[in-house]
Amino acid sequence: MSWSGRAKAGDVLRQGEKRIARLSEQLRRWGKQTQDKSHWAAERLLDRRLCIGITGLSGAGKSTLLASLIYQLSHPDRAQLPGFAPALNGDLLGAEIKPALASGLPMFNYRDCLNALLADPPQWPSGTCAVSAVELHIYLRQRRRLGRDGRKTLVLELRDYPGEWLMDLPLLGMGYSDWCHHQSHIVGAGARLDLAPQLVARLSALSPDSVADPGYLDQLWQDYRQFLLDCRSQRKLSYLQPGRALLDTEPYGVLPLLDLRGMGQVDLDALPADSTYGYLADRYQNYVREQVAPFVESHFRHLDRQLVLVDMIGTLYAGEEALDDMRAAFGHIADTFRYGSGGLLRKLWRPRIDRLVFAATKVDQVLAADHDALRQLLGQQLQLAFADARYRGLPLFCEAIAAVRCSRESQRNGRRMLVGHDLQGRYLGFENAEIFSQLPAEGEGWGHYADAAPPQLRPPVGMASGGTIPHIRIDSLLNLILGDKV
Repeated sequence: MSWSGRAKAGDVLRQGEKRIARLSEQLRRWGKQTQDKSHWAAERLLDRRLCIGITGLSGAGKSTLLASLIYQLSHPDRAQLPGFAPALNGDLLGAEIKPALASGLPMFNYRDCLNALLADPPQWPSGTCAVSAVELHIYLRQRRRLGRDGRKTLVLELRDYPGEWLMDLPLLGMGYSDWCHHQSHIVGAGARLDLAPQLVARLSALSPDSVADPGYLDQLWQDYRQFLLDCRSQRKLSYLQPGRALLDTEPYGVLPLLDLRGMGQVDLDALPADSTYGYLADRYQNYVREQVAPFVESHFRHLDRQLVLVDMIGTLYAGEEALDDMRAAFGHIADTFRYGSGGLLRKLWRPRIDRLVFAATKVDQVLAADHDALRQLLGQQLQLAFADARYRGLPLFCEAIAAVRCSRESQRNGRRMLVGHDLQGRYLGFENAEIFSQLPAEGEGWGHYADAAPPQLRPPVGMASGGTIPHIRIDSLLNLILGDKV
């Protein structure tokens, strides 16, 4: 064989070896994925894996709660969890963080959140603007009556997502005209109307059957997005749609037509695509199809349990309309949860949320004597919002917590007060307006809470050297989330 022939034969051999190597690597990956899936399925069937969604509206403290919860479970020798039976009995051996590979989601940045809390000076972690996940493998001693004690592992797949996304879930059950009618009752009344009367007038002036002006509608969208941001920041309102407009600057263009009087659905459907109604209906449908539906399909439907964090204190001190709006938000998302406990096959293929936990956060901003009243108020709002859901087997729970305790109680002139550091690091003492377990009668008594919101506090100094993260009732929260699994 000539030299050129031998070279060609060598090239063919090398190419064949590369193809075999690539095939072997592909088979190895497929085998690993199959093994992982089998392991995942076994964990679900044996009740050793829980997928828990953690959400809350902006400022409720999701990232801080996740960091604190992971830290407490990972350091049982330093944790203060007397209300969590495995920790109290010495059966909590620790926990290990791993990527949630099966979810396909980016990993929750636990290390950066923890470093922010433990920094000098300490800082609050950055807020949640996108979905992330982490697996927490909790190691527990398994006590046996006969023989040596064993060890079991409970895998928590924790999925963190913005609460603003939760506000969009009701859109799945509404057509565009339904949403417009719904928004006309919300935007054109109360705190919203007072906040932006000119914008409401411009939205009301839009004629459904006029020819769409994309440039004008795009400008109106920018104003509407700022209106939603103002509703959140200035009035502490919760039920804001589209929710993603509060998190990014994408040109979704989802605007409500506030005046559809005299036009039935048949008339609206007959309008051309270039009409204002046709143009905005298309924007709305694109948003639901491309943003809301994929979130439900790829993420929300996998949840076994859901934790919703609520800034109950901020909402209460913002006034009656803010609290009414929060309750309305709860009511509108109630039907989006899959109720009931799952059977054997459902645990594996289509898990449903079988436990819904709401937690009022930042209770270190008020005196301990007010904690129970705050929890009772949250419970009352949930009873009103989920009145129908209670009869469909959805267990509701509520608690009042502080993921990181930033204050301590002191006494001055015979009066109880809180002391801590504000966000600029200045030492301060303050009293909060007393929280009553019953809300004032409509239009009466709300002056008690007006302009009385407690100051925002900075995380306490010294957590890194002390090795502990002080909290309020994280152990109770753990019991509500997974006490029946440990």
